[in-house]
Amino acid sequence: MGDGGQHHELSTLRDYLRVVRRRKWFILQAVVLVPLAATLFSLQQKHMYEGTSSVLLSRQNLALALTNTQDPTLYQQADRIAQTQANLARVPAVAKRALNAAHVNGTAQSLLKNSRVTPEQNADLLDFTVTNEKPAIAAVLATQYAAQFTKYRRELDTAALARARADIQQRLEQLQKTQQGGSALYANLVGKDQQLAEMEALLPSNYVVHAATDPAQVQPKPVRNGILGFLLGLVLGVGLAFLWEALDTRVRSAEEVGEKLGLPLLARVPEPDKRLRANDSLAMLAEPRGVPAETYRLLRTNLEFANLERNARTIMVTSALEGEGKSTTVANLAVALARAGKRVILVDLDLRRPYLDRFFDLGDSPGLTEVALGHANLEDAIVPIAITEPNGGKPAEGNGHGQVHGMLEVVRSGAIPPDAGEFVGTHALAEILRKLRERADFVLVDSPPLLHVGDAMTLSGKVDSLILVTRLNLLKRPTLTELHRVLNTSTASKLGFVLTGAGFEEGYGYGYGYGYGYQPRESESERAERASVK
Repeated sequence: MGDGGQHHELSTLRDYLRVVRRRKWFILQAVVLVPLAATLFSLQQKHMYEGTSSVLLSRQNLALALTNTQDPTLYQQADRIAQTQANLARVPAVAKRALNAAHVNGTAQSLLKNSRVTPEQNADLLDFTVTNEKPAIAAVLATQYAAQFTKYRRELDTAALARARADIQQRLEQLQKTQQGGSALYANLVGKDQQLAEMEALLPSNYVVHAATDPAQVQPKPVRNGILGFLLGLVLGVGLAFLWEALDTRVRSAEEVGEKLGLPLLARVPEPDKRLRANDSLAMLAEPRGVPAETYRLLRTNLEFANLERNARTIMVTSALEGEGKSTTVANLAVALARAGKRVILVDLDLRRPYLDRFFDLGDSPGLTEVALGHANLEDAIVPIAITEPNGGKPAEGNGHGQVHGMLEVVRSGAIPPDAGEFVGTHALAEILRKLRERADFVLVDSPPLLHVGDAMTLSGKVDSLILVTRLNLLKRPTLTELHRVLNTSTASKLGFVLTGAGFEEGYGYGYGYGYGYQPRESESERAERASVK
C-alpha cells in the first residue's frame, strides 16, 4: 500500500515535470516579459519620497484621579481607540493647519490624498506618512502634520474646561465690580477656577516622538518591481502552462496510449523520410540496413514473442483514424517477416482507400473482390514478390534477377464494391481468408480505420488477432477513449500497438535504442545474406 502510494506520488511529480518541460516556452516568456514590463514601467515613474513622523497616544488621565472619577476608556479596546485617533487626524482642518505651519502651498484635500495615518500594532503610536516629489517637503509636511494633530487634539480635549473657566472668570470680574471680592462666593469661584486649571493641565496629551528627518524613496524601485515581476511571471507562466495542458487533448507518449488501451508497445517507428514518401517506397526494401528498417525488425521480433501463446496466423493491422501509417507499417512488417524466412501473405482489405499496390508492382493481377465474386481464381490473385537488394526502392518480381532474400505474396483489394461494409461480412471473404491461412505462416491484413467505418470491426471477427497502429500528433484523448471502447467489443485478441511518427514523442530521438549495443534478433536467412554481402 505504501509502495503504491509512493509510486503514485513519483508518477504525479514526473507528470508535473513533463508538463513544465513541454510548456517551457510559456513559462520562459512569462518569466522574461513580465519582469521586463515591470522594470520598464518603474523607470517611467516619477521620483517620489515618503517622510514619516510618529505620535505617542497618551492614555494616562491624571485629571480623573483628581476628581476621583473612573476612566470611561478603561474597558475600551486599544486598537479601537487608536483607529479613532487616526480617523480624527484625517479631517481637513488638521491638514490645512499642517500646510500653513510648513509654509507649503496646496489644499487640504491634496495633502490628505498624498498622505496616510496608520496606528501601529501592539503600540500606542500613530504614524503620519506624507508622499511628495521633493524629499524636503515630504519631511516637513509629515512633521507638521503630526504636530498640528497633537495641538488639534489638545484643543478638543480642553475645550469644555476652557469654556467653564471663561464663565468663572466672567463671574469673578462681576463680583469685583460690585465690591464683593472678599465674599465667600468669590473665594469659592476662585477655588473652582484653580481646580479647573489643574484638571486642564493634567489632561492626557499626545506628543511627537519622531520627526521625519530622512525621507525614503518609494518610487521608482525597478529592482524590487523586477523581482516581484519575476515571481509573478513565474506563477503566471506555470499557471498558463497547466491551463494550456488541460485544454490540449493531444496524446503525448506511448506510455499514455498503453495505459489507456491496456496493450503492450510492440515498436516505435520513426517518420519515413521525404524521399521514401515521395516514391511510395518501403524502408525494408529501399534501405534494409538502415536505422528505420531496424525498427521493423524489432517489431517483427516483438510480434513473434507476443504471438508465442496465441499462435495467431491471420493478423489484422488497423488504426483509429486515417493517416496514422498502418499501410506503411503492415507492408514493412510483411517484408521483415519474409526476409526472416516466413511464408507471408499481405492482403489489402482497406476497400475504401486501398494503398498496398503503390508499394509493389502487382501488374494486372485480379484483386480479392474479383476472387470473391468468382471472376478470378485465388491463385491468379496472389502475386509473388521476390525480396532482393534495393533497386530504386522497388522489389523485383518473382521472375526478377538477383539474389533473393525472401518471398512475399501480395493480394490487392481489387475493384471497390458498392457496399464495402457488407462485403467484409460475406462468407466468400471468410473462405478466402481461411484458404490463405492454410497457405502461409502469417496472413497480414491491411484493414480500414476502426473509428470511421464499421468494416474493421466486422473484419476483426474473421481474423485471429489484431495490431493497432497509432500516431501521436493525430491521436487525441477523446479519440483514445473511444478507441478503447471499440477494442473492448472486438472478439479478436490484441497483440499490441505500434507507435508511428516516434519523433513526436517526448524524450524519443531518431534511432532511439540503438546506441547502447542493442541489436534486433537476426534470422538465419538474414545472417546468410549479410555474410554473402561481405
